[in-house]
Amino acid sequence: MTTNSPFIPRSVRSLVAATLLMGFSFSANAQNSVSATLSIDVSKPGHEIPGNFFGLMTEEINHSYDGGLYAELIQNRSFQDPVRGTTAVPVHWSVVGAGKMSVDAANPVNSALPNSLRLDLTGGESGVANDGYWGIPVRPNTSYTATFYAKAGGSFKGPVTAAITLDDGNVSVAKASSQPISAAWQRYSVTIKTYQNAPTTSKARFVLSANGPGSVSFSLVSLFPPTYQSTANGLRPDLMNLMSDLHPKFIRLPGGNYVEGGRFSDRFNWKQMIGPIDQRPGHMGCWGYRSSDGFGLPEYLLWCKQLGAEPVLAVFAGYVLNGDHVSAGSPEMDVYTKEALEEIEYVSGPANSKWGRKRAADGFPEPFPLHYVEIGNEDWFDRSGSYDGRFTQMAKAIRKRYPHLKIIASAPVKTFKPDVVDDHFYRSSRQLVQMATMYDMPTGTPPPLTFNGGGYNGRQPDGTKIFVGEWAAQEGRPTPNLSSAIGDAAFLMGLEKNSDAVIMECYAPLFVNVNPADAAKGYPKAWQWNTNLIGYDALNSFGSASYYAQVMLAKNKGDVVLPAKLSMTSVSTTRTTTADNLRGGIGVGSWHTQVEYSDINVTSPSGEKLFSADSTGDKGSWRSAGGEWRVQGNKITPASSDAETWTTTGDRNWTDYTIRLRARKLSGNEGFIVVWHAADRNQYHWWNIGGWGNTQARCEASENGARTAYGQGAPFVVEADRWYDLRLEVAGSRMRGFVDGKLVTDSAFEGQVTTSTVVATSTFSKSDNTVIIKVVNPDDRPVDVAISLKGMGKVEANGTAIVLAGDLLATNSLEEPMKVAPKQQVVSGVSSEFHHTFQPHSFTILRLKAMK
Repeated sequence: MTTNSPFIPRSVRSLVAATLLMGFSFSANAQNSVSATLSIDVSKPGHEIPGNFFGLMTEEINHSYDGGLYAELIQNRSFQDPVRGTTAVPVHWSVVGAGKMSVDAANPVNSALPNSLRLDLTGGESGVANDGYWGIPVRPNTSYTATFYAKAGGSFKGPVTAAITLDDGNVSVAKASSQPISAAWQRYSVTIKTYQNAPTTSKARFVLSANGPGSVSFSLVSLFPPTYQSTANGLRPDLMNLMSDLHPKFIRLPGGNYVEGGRFSDRFNWKQMIGPIDQRPGHMGCWGYRSSDGFGLPEYLLWCKQLGAEPVLAVFAGYVLNGDHVSAGSPEMDVYTKEALEEIEYVSGPANSKWGRKRAADGFPEPFPLHYVEIGNEDWFDRSGSYDGRFTQMAKAIRKRYPHLKIIASAPVKTFKPDVVDDHFYRSSRQLVQMATMYDMPTGTPPPLTFNGGGYNGRQPDGTKIFVGEWAAQEGRPTPNLSSAIGDAAFLMGLEKNSDAVIMECYAPLFVNVNPADAAKGYPKAWQWNTNLIGYDALNSFGSASYYAQVMLAKNKGDVVLPAKLSMTSVSTTRTTTADNLRGGIGVGSWHTQVEYSDINVTSPSGEKLFSADSTGDKGSWRSAGGEWRVQGNKITPASSDAETWTTTGDRNWTDYTIRLRARKLSGNEGFIVVWHAADRNQYHWWNIGGWGNTQARCEASENGARTAYGQGAPFVVEADRWYDLRLEVAGSRMRGFVDGKLVTDSAFEGQVTTSTVVATSTFSKSDNTVIIKVVNPDDRPVDVAISLKGMGKVEANGTAIVLAGDLLATNSLEEPMKVAPKQQVVSGVSSEFHHTFQPHSFTILRLKAMK
């Protein structure tokens, strides 16, 4: 096998080459006793796997676009980002030298750029500097394109110098001057190139400086490094290369909560996200920061074109995340329906149509192939019941104008039958392994089909197709660990096996900027969601363990599903020891919701006070995870409203106690979290009051960072701006939770049941006559499998194994980007009947080629 094998990602080919050079091989004739049999009938191929099965999806979260895929390096380039505190200085900007800086709203460039940054000069050289997205990336001998609007004031008539300057020593590593600045707004462009001896670093700033008296004002300051395929206003090359190895066939856009926005004014208003970037005003995103909208609808289409993927278009459907909505038949819903039809025309209409002409002006004269349109996103959060009517109005209009399009529903509907339903699942690795068979064709009487927390629990009985548009195991921060990768692989194998019903899938979220908070500058950390597929900072990027599992599957898809029957001959069932889980401290938390807690008291069964409200102010006693918390007097609240975060205190040897506290929700879509038996950040229990979209109260237990709900959930809605009295009584494995004196939750933790569950599927590649076997072994022991290939004929004696294995808690990082990555092994002694041993905690793909 050569190192440019088509199913090994380019980022691990050097590792594969080293493995082969060492002459490493793995014998198929293992001496262990047989623990399973796997029978694959090659003579009876099943359904064809859809060509567009694998896709991508993300939204503007974790600085996915601004500070991520969109290659722009200037943060707050139009001076409209919310300021922090009382300062009038625009965030991410600072003064260099003796000049004075101020934001000016008089005489703007245009209505989309209402602010300018005025630099008052003092006769010498001074300037304004931008610190980028956690630094400006510097590489030697690299050209950057700087553009900006500028106008001169007073007696200033000189040029402006654009430079990249190192934080250490204030040394410029690239600079060039513009043409003399005129007294009226003009756009200037400057190419700057770093010196041959420039260091590789992100500890740098971009500086615009001038010399002399008078003033100079700036608007829409931009700096672009080299982009993917050298496209103007383009995309970041390393991230595009990582995605290319995933072989995506579609991109779900605009994706996630970005469609709705937090308010109507912040929805995905696509008409304001096309055309020249100086005509795009930007808007506030729903994850705590502002979107420049430089990455708009044309850039989504550029993303599709450069990866050879089709768009799966989501259209705004009249619901926003703060709960506001419009009703079907209203004038507002008529406008949104019309805009959806026009957006479809922008994407797929001919260049001589009204909106196709605008797309052509944006650089895409040819229409994009469009086969699927999704109406809304996660409209099951809308508890008003309005989605059915809103969906029906839009679906009828789309069906009439574009009868060839398949229509996707984002929540259950009754009035108009969708072509496809969109299921979303964020679960623990263990749960996703168990869900690998969820979409299997039922035998006998199928269980009732139910919809819970974003998705159905199986196939649609009427044959409606399924799009699993968001899913991921939630273990590992900020990218998945190997445990998540194993769960992700098993679940995705199950989707592929059932791709006659599940026709498309895409993991979420795709991107995360992994920069930590900068306390000195007052900047929060760059990410909001805890588990994400691809990580990066200003300079470098890496694929996670789950990324490599998905690369393995994408490059070994095959053409048809083969019947594969796995029989375990020795299955062990164990129950997790609960003793260590029944002791620990207490705490509070928040799930992307602004809450505050006060008057926290903990008492033992004998009445001894273990923790009092007065102790809340001891900041050193609190241990936070996922985000910082603010303490003021006897009140504690998360520093950010857009984080999954919790904080704990107390003695880790506490066992039984009663927690009393008061809680108030200020904003957000969830409720309260009370923590008990917190041993550390990965081992704890919590009472989630108003969880699952503010719908119910239920207990969850975390083991190794993976949370699993247990006990019965009770309906519960947390109202905003109201204080609640909470009481939680802990006695052994039992907890009783009271709200305002009323018992809401009564649950006992029985421990986690762990069953040795091997997941195995198989597909066939017609082009090279190869059987592809995919096996997940989540157990902590090797599993020896007797493999039978029926109807295969003669098989080449040496096959290939691609193996992802190791420490379950291992994660990749900027420092160790290949810590968890697939290795290629030679499988010898292959025949139509042979044994293979699958490593503990592993995901393995076997490629077995039939002889001609």
